[in-house]
Amino acid sequence: MLVISRKPGESLVISDEIKVTIISLGSDKVTIGIDAPREVKIVREELIETIEANKASSESIEQTGYQGIAALLKNRKKG
Repeated sequence: MLVISRKPGESLVISDEIKVTIISLGSDKVTIGIDAPREVKIVREELIETIEANKASSESIEQTGYQGIAALLKNRKKG
């Protein structure tokens, strides 16, 4: 990980296409501005984590649901 110190109003450039500018500093947060081409996907990390957790939960529920259905069908054949 590259760590760079910047002051409000200062920027850094990534791959000649993405410019990140420090807008302001607060006591517990930093406000940044990002200039990037529209095709560059920019997402907050906590949203990615939430999406991944939801997918994992959904897959677990689906798998459990299928197993439950299979068990019911198996028991039905026996009875």
